[in-house]
Amino acid sequence: MGIGKASLANYERGDRIPDSDVLASYRAVFNIDINWVVTGKGAMFEADRDRPPGQVNAEILEILTDSVQRIYLDLGQKPPARRLSGEAVRLYNDLVAVVDDVNDKEEVMAVLPQVELRLKRRLQQATAEPGTGKRSA
Repeated sequence: MGIGKASLANYERGDRIPDSDVLASYRAVFNIDINWVVTGKGAMFEADRDRPPGQVNAEILEILTDSVQRIYLDLGQKPPARRLSGEAVRLYNDLVAVVDDVNDKEEVMAVLPQVELRLKRRLQQATAEPGTGKRSA
């Protein structure tokens, strides 16, 4: 970015305010939304800025669908496709309740094991309850 380590550290700690050239470098190199850098509000990345509020992040939903499928397989169950998508949406909603930004993939991946464990326990409980219609494949 053409910025010295000391200058960058000062900007990131909030000790100094970056000038317009530095902000332009952040945008060019990292695709960072400059409004987010200045105000701390809105989406961090420009790609996320264009997503209307409340719209689901497809990449995260795909990760969650894969997680649901893996958990069902681990439990020896073969759910219908509609069940996978429904459980993935439930996981998404669980994530939204515990993360600050569902579009922050790093944060989502850090919390994912926790919500996966909840799903696994819920499925195990449903399997153990007689009359639920759920059984191992």
